[in-house]
Amino acid sequence: MENNIKVKYQRGALTNYLYGYCVLSTFIFILIIFDIITYKTYDDIYKKFSEKDYIDIIQDAEFAITENNFRIVNRINIGEAIQERKGVIFPRNEVILFCNLTTAEEMLKLEPDFISFCPYKITISERLGRSDLEEKIMISTRLLPTDTESTDINNLSVKINEILRKIVEYTVLEDPFVINLDK
Repeated sequence: MENNIKVKYQRGALTNYLYGYCVLSTFIFILIIFDIITYKTYDDIYKKFSEKDYIDIIQDAEFAITENNFRIVNRINIGEAIQERKGVIFPRNEVILFCNLTTAEEMLKLEPDFISFCPYKITISERLGRSDLEEKIMISTRLLPTDTESTDINNLSVKINEILRKIVEYTVLEDPFVINLDK
């Protein structure tokens, strides 16, 4: 006794499956292309590297921030928190959050939505396991967009970005108190 079971393919179900697969594949392809096209055309992360001591870098960053009339509002020790939670050695990483009330007020008057860029932040990240010792510590900040529809906001962003770059550059200087008179 042989039981031969014949299975009929339902043409409609297979067609629907292939159609759904094609639509999904096309949608994913469009998302990938859209992501590539709309990826930021400007480099909004400004970073520099230093081989100075980690603590010295933090102190120099704090000094540069306060010298530019900003107030440090918080600091987040991400690396330390991960190290405590996981119990493994993890590179130190500190985020220093800072703001200036006058600048925040100016932002709110020009474009209330733009206040989401406050507070500004400087990130100091230790890079363990690097063979190139010149890049032991990374200091970075996120720059504000300068290509909005408002020229007032763009001008304010340019001014703030200049200050943020200056803070990062001061922080990486080997001896920040040596004045270069040639410039």
